Amino acid sequence: MAVHCMASLIQNLFGDRQVTLDSTLDLPRATDFVDPYFFFSNRDASEVTFVSPSIQKILGYDPSTVTGLSYHHFLCEGDPLNDDIPECQQADLSDGRSITALRSVKDSSGERRILLVHTVGVADTEGGPVVRRHNIARDVTESVQTHTHLMERLQQLDHAARQMTSQEREIANRILEGKMNRDIAQELDISDRTVERRRASIMKHLDAATTPELVSKLVERRMLHTWTLSAADAQWQSARNSHLAVAAAAM
Repeated sequence: MAVHCMASLIQNLFGDRQVTLDSTLDLPRATDFVDPYFFFSNRDASEVTFVSPSIQKILGYDPSTVTGLSYHHFLCEGDPLNDDIPECQQADLSDGRSITALRSVKDSSGERRILLVHTVGVADTEGGPVVRRHNIARDVTESVQTHTHLMERLQQLDHAARQMTSQEREIANRILEGKMNRDIAQELDISDRTVERRRASIMKHLDAATTPELVSKLVERRMLHTWTLSAADAQWQSARNSHLAVAAAAM
């Protein structure tokens, strides 16, 4: 059963690639977990029974001081990322079920870190009750903060773009294509002066003082939209409470 559960954890880390374990020799050792990952097990809802040495590099804790403590000791109180912990503790993790969630914790210096934690249940015998929970945690703090910053920037640019009229958006799109005022005027069958007037209005909406700055902001907005569609870090964004990550990063 333990082999099956560890296979589930490994599968979560390495995606759709097939994971086959022939014996316990195929199982990772505690020392195999390195930054940004660490492994820990717990029983009775929260008592930590084991933690891999890599926690020291990630969160700064001596592994020997963590065993025996409740992992609640390390949580950031009042953080929305931790609100669903009671529900997760009651969840049935038998028969290969798992939970993936973001957790807000304190490192050894008291600083907030955001972990992606994937949890499976472990039984002593096939079909028996879950007696341990095995967890692989990954520090995703910087990824969440970067995502938050870029999404806030995109929202600012989108808000400015929504102030444009449909005619201004037509011109903005052509500016992005590198077209000059005269070409835009001929294409839209309007005067050069109308193009200049609408260009000035676009610059005002986007708070751009020069044409290069205007082009830069238009390109930035397009790139940010492309980035959001490509999923900057799909792994942590698949967590059950990932929608709360932006609020947690801003705290």
